[in-house]
Amino acid sequence: MIDRFPEAFAAAAAHARAEYPKESCGLIVAGVYQPAANLADDPMNDFVLDPAVINPLLFAGAMRTVDAIVHSHPGGPHWPSKADMEGQIQTDLPWAIIPLDEDRTYKPLVWGASTPIPPMIGREFVHGVTDCYSLIRDCFRLGADALAAQGVTNAWPFIPIELEEIPREDSWWAGDADLYSGNFARMGFVVVKMPDVRPGDVFLTKIRSEKFNHGGLLVGNDLILHHLPARLSRREPAGLWGRQAGLWIRYEGPTDA
Repeated sequence: MIDRFPEAFAAAAAHARAEYPKESCGLIVAGVYQPAANLADDPMNDFVLDPAVINPLLFAGAMRTVDAIVHSHPGGPHWPSKADMEGQIQTDLPWAIIPLDEDRTYKPLVWGASTPIPPMIGREFVHGVTDCYSLIRDCFRLGADALAAQGVTNAWPFIPIELEEIPREDSWWAGDADLYSGNFARMGFVVVKMPDVRPGDVFLTKIRSEKFNHGGLLVGNDLILHHLPARLSRREPAGLWGRQAGLWIRYEGPTDA
């Protein structure tokens, strides 16, 4: 999207710099950036789009002409907050974050809705966008044919399946949230014993945590696919991670109960 609308993102970056240290916000509509006033009570840490900008689009039924909702993150972070993820899901539009500090304006981060799924192998780790849960979700979203086309695996057993996106804070496992244990059963996963695991199964493990805070997938040929912070997503031999896994789960589909 950044390559499609370079002038719009350049204008959004200029707006973010002009509003610093407050958060800027605006829309890209038909390829043109439209700045908006930030009406949040705490504009240093939040944004609320001016209704005078967004309401005409709502009343005209023209939200599908909106290419992206854009806001800045002065001083970071370079990834979405839980509130950002909730807003993106609610609007069902691509969202973009422009991170900046006193001296530098960084490359925008765009995610959600029609944003293309990045390759499964070699993607950079970004919380909430390309993290370990995102890798699991994206594998299910792509399905067998697309994963084979990428050279990830020829053993994936599922057609494309849309798993739920789950808004989450960075380091959610340090608080009350429980991304994995709290959601997978509801989404149709069941526990399987390690001797019975097969391609498409998900492993969960604990890394310096009392909760399962990392997950990956068995993709066949004794390989797993996973994504750790500060590393590119990759395939690795299944042995070590299979032994460290505290739980294996398999998708069987949600129940009516």
